[in-house]
Amino acid sequence: MEAIVHTDDKGRKYDAWKDSDDKIIIIGPPEGLLDGLNLPEPFATNLHNALHARKLFNHRAVSRKPRLLQSALQEALFVDMQRLNEAYFLYEQE
Repeated sequence: MEAIVHTDDKGRKYDAWKDSDDKIIIIGPPEGLLDGLNLPEPFATNLHNALHARKLFNHRAVSRKPRLLQSALQEALFVDMQRLNEAYFLYEQE
């Protein structure tokens, strides 16, 4: 087994194991965790990758490190804030 970072078709990153048959076993963050929250893309993927970067893979990790969860949310919102800022700029250039 080899430890890898797997990226899915949405661009979401996962810590995973890859076996000799190229089968991928996801370690975390959990697949589909954010899908149940009905968050818009690309915000959901940005948040997922922020959780991945902080190794927030389960409830125990989130409960023990709430500030990391908060920083993941802030990071994801900051990316969207940049897009919104750019949208205003482009709109006003018309």
